[in-house]
Amino acid sequence: MGSYAQCWLDDLFVGSSKNDIDPDLISLFRPEDKVSTRHIEAVHPALIDQYAEALADDEDLCVVYYETTVDHAEDRLKVLGYSLETAKDAFSAWISGEICACADRSERLQISDPDFRDLMLESYQKDQDILKSLSPENWINWLNEIRDRGLTSNYHGRHEGPYKDTAIGYMLRNEWHGYPGYDMFVPLRLAMEAFEKSETLIYDVSDLVWSGYFDKDDDFIRYGIQTSEEEYSERSKIIVLTEGKTDAWILDESMKLLYPHLRNYYSFLDFESSGFGGAVGNLANAVKAFAGAGIVNNVIALFDNDTAAFVASRNLTTIALGRNIEIKHLPDLESLRSYPTIGPSGFVNLDINGVAASIELYMGSDILKAGQNDRCPVQWTGYDRSIGRYQGEVLDKPSLHARFREKLTQSTANLLGDWDGMRAICEVLFTAFAERNRASISKRAKAYYAR
Repeated sequence: MGSYAQCWLDDLFVGSSKNDIDPDLISLFRPEDKVSTRHIEAVHPALIDQYAEALADDEDLCVVYYETTVDHAEDRLKVLGYSLETAKDAFSAWISGEICACADRSERLQISDPDFRDLMLESYQKDQDILKSLSPENWINWLNEIRDRGLTSNYHGRHEGPYKDTAIGYMLRNEWHGYPGYDMFVPLRLAMEAFEKSETLIYDVSDLVWSGYFDKDDDFIRYGIQTSEEEYSERSKIIVLTEGKTDAWILDESMKLLYPHLRNYYSFLDFESSGFGGAVGNLANAVKAFAGAGIVNNVIALFDNDTAAFVASRNLTTIALGRNIEIKHLPDLESLRSYPTIGPSGFVNLDINGVAASIELYMGSDILKAGQNDRCPVQWTGYDRSIGRYQGEVLDKPSLHARFREKLTQSTANLLGDWDGMRAICEVLFTAFAERNRASISKRAKAYYAR
């Protein structure tokens, strides 16, 4: 019969893989998400019914599974390119491919018995009609109904009664609730729309352990990575290049605090230990070096949001960087549209987005303000004729860095202060490859059905 690794969204069984784990699904978890227990009271409620009797009969058995919140799983999927809109596009592409495949099967049907042939043609037509109704939105709504009514899957035949020849009946008799593709991130991301952020994603590997395919102490995540070497560039850490070691430190520490469940997806270049010089010019040179070296990891070159950065990044537009390298800038902030500056005309508030926004200005209003005083001002330092913009720099950076370090220390237990700017930068990193990923993910269905 085989053994199965089961994927659950809280109390809803989503799908399974036979005699092995799915390397994609296990990649959504971190080592600390693993649960291994012999005590039924410690098992997630969704799994209690199927394991209570076995644990009672054999004290040596362990229930082994990985568990994280829907919120964290959604964030991890976004980093991997699976936003809600991308999942909808890909789902529709797979459904369209299956409709065409179903029609092709009807045309190629070769059955001599006319009655049986008519019966099969009628079945194919019903499936096509149901598939045409499976829009992403409808699929999510029907999944909600399946969960609310406590309906269970039946892969051995059509559902009778109220669900006979309906979309819900089709979803209940097909793996992954009728999704026909091999990319399981697509239906999983859609299914999460039917759940609260605080509910759980579970990948239960107990059956594989009990059958001897794995040991309870195995590192399933490492195993999943090793079996997905052909997708190394998509699943390996994303390298983030910044203009200096301080920028890398600020981003790294902020991500550890704000998004600890995503930190392992990124590697910030260590300027200090590597001996790689800082400043915007060296960042541009690093991008050229990475492109020339054929680095397979995804790479984000994160420039400041100022004049010097735009001049340096503009010079990279003539170079073939490869689709794994993205040039990004710190994002515009509403709070920087009227910011105190010092120039020949004295103090004046100006929009400094694109001309003087270094990472220090994203540390939060609590850092930029000293006591009751206004925000630490930006001083204009020069004019670049090539793009017709002034360049500015915030004053007293060492003091800002010291205050931010203290803020990090104080926020280890409870998040304190303004983190909107750092969240905005992290969002740039999380979505850096969104358009590229959306196109490639949606094309998989077309390539599959073209075979």
